[in-house]
Amino acid sequence: MKVQLPLTQATALLDQSASSAGDFAALNLITYRLRSNAMREGRQRIESLLRTLELRLDPPPELAAAVAQARQLLEMEPIDRGRPSSSYVRILRSLTTRVEALRVSAATYTCAPQGTDVKPIHARLGRTAEVYGGNVCWFHHDRGLSDWPLWERPGWQRLQRLIQGKWITLLTVESASDLVPQICVDEPQWGRRGLEVWLYGWGIRLVCRTEADTEAGAPR
Repeated sequence: MKVQLPLTQATALLDQSASSAGDFAALNLITYRLRSNAMREGRQRIESLLRTLELRLDPPPELAAAVAQARQLLEMEPIDRGRPSSSYVRILRSLTTRVEALRVSAATYTCAPQGTDVKPIHARLGRTAEVYGGNVCWFHHDRGLSDWPLWERPGWQRLQRLIQGKWITLLTVESASDLVPQICVDEPQWGRRGLEVWLYGWGIRLVCRTEADTEAGAPR
C-alpha cells in the first residue's frame, strides 16, 4: 500500500534531510580541522624538542628509543594532511607527552647591569629551558661587563668549562646581546651565528628567550 504525502509535508522532510546532511558535513569539517591543528602543533612541538634531545651525547636507552620513535613518526605523514585519522593524532599526542618528559642538562647565562638582581632572570631562563627539553643544573652570569669580549668575562669562563667538558646540551640566554658585545658584532667567529655554530660543535643548542617568546607569540 502506497502512502502519498502532501506536497508541503514531503518538501519539509526533504529540507530536514538536507539540513541534517549539511550539519553532518559541517561537523566533519570541524572535526578534521581540529585534528589537523592538533597534528601540526604536535609535530612542531616534537620537532623542536628533538633539536635539543638529539644533541645529547651517549643518551640513555630510554631517551634514545623515544627519540628514534619520534623521528620515525615524523617521517610518516597522513595521506591527506587536512584529514588525519583520529588514531594518528592519538599516537602523536601520546608520543609528545613521552618526549616532553625527557630532559637534558642545561645551563643559563646572562650579562646584566651592575647591581641587577639576576635571580628573576635565571628563573625566566629556567622556564624557557624546560620548554625546550632542558633541566637547568647551572646558573652563570656577569654584571656590568656587557662591553667586554665574551671570552674575557669570569662568568662565561666558568660556563665555558662546562661547555668544553660536555656537561650540558642546552644553553638559554635572555638575548643575543648578552653574548655578543657591540665590538664583536661584525667578527665572524664571535658574532651570533659564529657562536651558535661553535656551541653546536660541542653538541649544545643555543636558545635566546626573547626570540623564543616572539616565535611562540606569547611570553612563557
